Amino acid sequence: MTLTKGSLGEENAQKFSKQITQVITDLGGKIETNDFWGKRKLSYQIGQEKEGFYEVILFELDPEKINNLKSKLNTNDNLVRYLVTAKS
Repeated sequence: MTLTKGSLGEENAQKFSKQITQVITDLGGKIETNDFWGKRKLSYQIGQEKEGFYEVILFELDPEKINNLKSKLNTNDNLVRYLVTAKS
């Protein structure tokens, strides 16, 4: 799940979403589903952001490459938060 800055605007948030899926595929991952929820009000302000674009991406990726994915996500300023969980 990703939370992108609301200040980006919907068009730029969707472009950023494509960049995230590209990072996953570049690491050898496979995108199963991509559910863009759109702009939602945050429960509490995070930094300067009161709203954000939520998205749930279901993907397959070699567990050894998860840390690479996280390091790439950590360096991007457009991303407010993200959560990577394993499907059981």
